[in-house]
Amino acid sequence: MLVYRLGPKRARLCSNTALGDPMTEGKTVLCLSALLFALTTVIASAQHRPTYPHPPAPAQPQASARMATQTRKSSMDNLQLEREARELSDLAKSVPPDIEQVKRGLLPKDTVEKLKRIEKLSKHLRGELAP
Repeated sequence: MLVYRLGPKRARLCSNTALGDPMTEGKTVLCLSALLFALTTVIASAQHRPTYPHPPAPAQPQASARMATQTRKSSMDNLQLEREARELSDLAKSVPPDIEQVKRGLLPKDTVEKLKRIEKLSKHLRGELAP
């Protein structure tokens, strides 16, 4: 019996084999199992879906807690800012008389400390109002 499996060129090689030949059946089983393995691998890889990371939780609950904290902190900050502004104003008002004494050749001992405190308060107020 002639077997044409692989086309006319290979027909000569297969023409001598019979269907019940154990060698031919072993090759056939090997080819079919390789084909089955290849198909299984392709199907398994086609079903693999990439896992994407979950999006972060919404920030609304934290934002509301943060707003409550900021409200409390801002009311305390407002009082502190008012105190510092009042102190800055008082210190600034006390500087012109000290400068008059400097013109006369006398330097009050707390003038330099007043100027340093004015500078510190003004920097702090500027930082709080325009961060």
